[in-house]
Amino acid sequence: MGQAYPRLVLLALVALLSAGLFPQALGNGKGKVHGGGAVNPLVAGICSRAPFPEVCTATAGRHASKYPVIDNLAVLNMQVAAFAKRTAQARKHVAVAARTIPPPQAQALRTCDTMYMNTQDAIGAAQRAIAFKDTGTAKIMLQLAVQDFDSCDRPFTHAGVPNPMGSNRLVLKGIRQTGS
Repeated sequence: MGQAYPRLVLLALVALLSAGLFPQALGNGKGKVHGGGAVNPLVAGICSRAPFPEVCTATAGRHASKYPVIDNLAVLNMQVAAFAKRTAQARKHVAVAARTIPPPQAQALRTCDTMYMNTQDAIGAAQRAIAFKDTGTAKIMLQLAVQDFDSCDRPFTHAGVPNPMGSNRLVLKGIRQTGS
């Protein structure tokens, strides 16, 4: 199920926000500079307090080298950026798949593309809210992103046709290879 991992990432983000790590991320606490390794120990420490530590570590861990300071806010930004990247990949897959499937599925895929575009907009709004330390807006926008991303299955269910995104091995493979 190609959508399961990206959806789990967003659910982990929402859970991270709900678990109280987000207010800590908005504080002025200073993290340490990244020291190297496959998963930065600071990222692992922050992720260990998240509701889904494995998902947090897998999504954020390999991107730590891009951040000079590793703190809760940096880890949250890593996860949000990773989900934005995966949503963009899902949209690319939709564009390719739509050319080779029967019309009912192609129409449903266009709905998916719209939902993924809405997901990208919601993630962008969440990223802006995080930058402005607006906890409420960030939480709402991430919850909307989860709902939008998850809405891709509906048109296929209504049309009674299989969802080619449900078996999207390319996106899933990419997630596992990059750890995001």
